[in-house]
Amino acid sequence: MEIRTITAGAREADLERVGRAAQAARAALAAAGYTVQTLRLALAATGANRCGDFATIAQAAEEQALAAGFDYVSIGVVDAERLAALPEAIRATERLFASAQIATVDGTVLPETIRAAAAAMAAIGAGTELGFGNLRFAAAACVAPGSPFFPAAYHDGGTPWIAVGPEAAALAVEAAEHQARASQAAPGSRLAALAHLTSLIEQHDARISAALSGLAADTGVGFAGCDWSLAPHPDPARSVGAAVEALAGAPFGGWGTLAGVRALTAAIRDARVTRLGFSGVMLPVLEDATLAARNAEGRYGVRDLLAFSAVCGTGLDTIPLPGDTAPEQIAGVLLEVATLASALRKPLTARLLPIPGMRAGQLTTFDFPYFVNTRVMSL
Repeated sequence: MEIRTITAGAREADLERVGRAAQAARAALAAAGYTVQTLRLALAATGANRCGDFATIAQAAEEQALAAGFDYVSIGVVDAERLAALPEAIRATERLFASAQIATVDGTVLPETIRAAAAAMAAIGAGTELGFGNLRFAAAACVAPGSPFFPAAYHDGGTPWIAVGPEAAALAVEAAEHQARASQAAPGSRLAALAHLTSLIEQHDARISAALSGLAADTGVGFAGCDWSLAPHPDPARSVGAAVEALAGAPFGGWGTLAGVRALTAAIRDARVTRLGFSGVMLPVLEDATLAARNAEGRYGVRDLLAFSAVCGTGLDTIPLPGDTAPEQIAGVLLEVATLASALRKPLTARLLPIPGMRAGQLTTFDFPYFVNTRVMSL
């Protein structure tokens, strides 16, 4: 299992300190045997993004983060009235992420922000090559500060922290392989596989926590914990879709999929670890080999993914859409995501990618190592 991100949450005033802490955390985890892919900075949701020229502010935030040793930066939650300026800020940067709060942490749905976020997604899609800029923007519902995963990560403006986002889908695949071996010898292997996943999470959490136990004393920045959401990778060996299929006994999207997703989520939440971030199953269509393949086969749609979101982690993620998808259609999707998150009091996000010039059913043509090309979905 690799570590996708070490994320530092901080105000700009603490940037130098958290930069040192993130580098120290990377060294400690490397010494513990982990490969760390990226260092990321999540800024406070208050402050600079509320005033001034937004593109200039975004460029400055990106430059400061890169100078401090980070690979990516989230500017935090963008206010509804500033979302019209976000497409320009996305075009003016390469490693800056942002989110919009379409439902508050306590479950209040925000219609004005939904409309503004939908318009921003449509504009970013039209204004960036293959609509790729929307990879760096998400609508977030009931998402609290502290998650290490982008684009939803943001800081609350208080004490700085370090959080870890493992690429934990690899553990689910390992657990599924454990099930396959056990099923040859004994009944009840599905429950054994889920228990094995829980055990693996606890083992790695203890190992990571031990490696970072001295971080606060050494740097003044504490380790908050890990988000054990099953983040996948395009490599089939790290496919959360494959793990779901092993549990469901059917191709992803078929009957039993929701039960498989729910079982994996329960296994994560049974782990005796600090609960952080989403703590569920991520289902990013363009970032998982199995999900991309089953979508290309037409086995599930956007509404199916929304239903699965009721029992998983992050909602609608990296969804390829036709380029002519209207802002009103996007707003309708965001409203349903916000409503579901509000009703269930659980964090959900929507990262939708309208692709200029493409129609539903056509195959995407992304040249990006963390994407698997698949069929454009319809609404």
